[in-house]
Amino acid sequence: MKNPALPFAGLCLLALTACAGPVTLAPQGSSLEIRQETEREKEIAYKRIIEDQDLVFNVSFPILAANAGFCGDKTAPSFGMTAWNLESVRPEYHQAVASLYNLHARLAVQHVAPRSPAARAGIHSGDFIVAINGTDIPHGDKARKTADEALRQGGYRQADILLERNGSLINASVQPVTACNYPVVLDSESNDINAFTDGKRILLSKGILHFAENNNEVALVIAHELGHLAMHHIDKQRENAMVGTIGGLAIDSLLAAAGVNSGGQVGQLGQELGARRFSIAFEQEADYVGMYFMERAGYNSSFVADFWRRAAAEMPKSVSMGADHPTTPERFLAIERTHREIALKKSRREELVPNFQQK
Repeated sequence: MKNPALPFAGLCLLALTACAGPVTLAPQGSSLEIRQETEREKEIAYKRIIEDQDLVFNVSFPILAANAGFCGDKTAPSFGMTAWNLESVRPEYHQAVASLYNLHARLAVQHVAPRSPAARAGIHSGDFIVAINGTDIPHGDKARKTADEALRQGGYRQADILLERNGSLINASVQPVTACNYPVVLDSESNDINAFTDGKRILLSKGILHFAENNNEVALVIAHELGHLAMHHIDKQRENAMVGTIGGLAIDSLLAAAGVNSGGQVGQLGQELGARRFSIAFEQEADYVGMYFMERAGYNSSFVADFWRRAAAEMPKSVSMGADHPTTPERFLAIERTHREIALKKSRREELVPNFQQK
């Protein structure tokens, strides 16, 4: 039960603290003007988010498509396009996207990667999707699910997509390509300079996207994370953690038999040590294969090593040896040598494939 004296005490405190205030008559906007300005600022903010998402999608598509052969069974048909409607957007941005992109309940094409199947078929951002392979696309919250299902059922077969552009119907025939099935997701809320994979997706922070100075550097980051996935580093770390846990629990059991209660701490330590086993080597391997991945996708790896130099300046601790990552000097030198290795293979017209250890 609330104390009835608390509201009275709060009023007393408010009266005691309200003893000084501004002495000028600063002009203030009306409620209507404030609401209008709020919407303008939302439009600016959301437009920047969409521009960032478009950049990430455009850079990632060729990397995922060019390196599908390294992703094993983690591949899927890709058309190089995405779709959205008002249901895809957070409610506070509905008015902004409706004004900026004419977005409503109808499903519309959002991103179209250059030189993708969708781009070659003449599909444009903003086209409304009327039907896919004869399946009518509804309006509202079921639109994206229906479209995704129609494309999924078509598999790798050519998709016939009926579009509407400026009131006219357009038929587009799109032949998908095989691509690594790892969506690249932008975290528009994070200003950290960070990128990672959770084993299913590649996640980039807004901070690292804005830290990168060109598309080659964005490609370097995405290709590095794809390197982790293609080389199964997440699975290997889990296996190593399990082995470490089992070994630690065995020691816990021996200590318990000797009358020492370790509280399972050795097992926990074993898990941590196992998970970190080869972590630096995994990072180095992701750097190495990632360089090949970006070159195979048509990006130029000549100057991307400067990314790590700037990262060292931004984050000085990365220059010294870390527990889980190679130092930035190590990264720079390895990337420079990898670039020379790739350049030599290109001059010899050899296939751009990383060098694997002989078993």
